[in-house]
Amino acid sequence: MPFVKRDATGALAALFRERAADATEYLAPDHPAVRAFAAAAPAEPTARARLLDSDLDMIRVYEDLIDVLMEKRLVALTDFPPAAQGKLVRHKRLRDSLHAIGDVIQAEDDGIF
Repeated sequence: MPFVKRDATGALAALFRERAADATEYLAPDHPAVRAFAAAAPAEPTARARLLDSDLDMIRVYEDLIDVLMEKRLVALTDFPPAAQGKLVRHKRLRDSLHAIGDVIQAEDDGIF
């Protein structure tokens, strides 16, 4: 990355991670033209980015809902298909491990260590 697409004047028009039909020229990521193009990118998130953020927020809501339903014994992990069970368990372990790391970092910030 990045492969660049240029407009009719030769200015950068787009950056691509991979070579594309209209983006075959490669520039180093630290090339001044690439840096200038990236710096000029709009600060306002696109509708697609806002939707993705919303999706990620909703995923957290669904995780919390599943946890509540399981705590109240309204649903069991075994009620989910095996593939979903694996994903739920892996994600829970990852979240728990990151939470533990966050506690250590917070403790260091608080001067406990």
